[in-house]
Amino acid sequence: MDAIDESLKKTTDNVEESIQTISGLTNKVQELQSEIEPLKSVEVMSSGIYTRWGRRSCPGTTELVYEGFAGGGKFNDKGASSNYICLPKDPIFDCDGRKSSSVSTVYGAEYETVYATFHTNLYEEDVPCAVCRVVGRSVVMIPARNVCYSGWHTEYSGYLMSSYYGHEGNKELVCMDGNPEKAEGSDSSNPNGALFYFAQAICGSLKCPPYSENKALTCVVCSK
Repeated sequence: MDAIDESLKKTTDNVEESIQTISGLTNKVQELQSEIEPLKSVEVMSSGIYTRWGRRSCPGTTELVYEGFAGGGKFNDKGASSNYICLPKDPIFDCDGRKSSSVSTVYGAEYETVYATFHTNLYEEDVPCAVCRVVGRSVVMIPARNVCYSGWHTEYSGYLMSSYYGHEGNKELVCMDGNPEKAEGSDSSNPNGALFYFAQAICGSLKCPPYSENKALTCVVCSK
């Protein structure tokens, strides 16, 4: 009987140990599931961010992150920055200012729209911008179209703009809103700085048709 009792005790101990192991694994699984659930919601609620050039607000129900002033490096500086940036209206400076004689310079931006593609004459007016957020959607800018492809939502449409091809500085191609406005405080005094010109196609490696020269290239910002 002693041998049987000892065997039963070992079996009972093994069962209890197995139960404890299973219970521990179950708790670990539940813990991992609780960590995974927030990640699922983050994925579903991922956001797309874009800059709406030429406007001070975001379209429809799209969230406005901030409104600002378009800017960038000066048009004729060889070392000018190659991108436009949307500078907020409420900058915060470091306490010491970090003054230096060797710097990169940032200027405000102006419309250089010398012919009337826009409905309003904004020649030499300052350019506003708005940084916008769409929840749960990706964003893409499509050049040379003012309509999104099927299944995509139009955020806004307009014209491709960049720097003048003959200037020392260069800038990226961005999508300027087709119904632009001037920046707050714009006085059309023409200090120059970062400038926006319409972009046109040049036939050759770029095939015509479907492209055509002497026409302003359109653009559209789409989300999905």
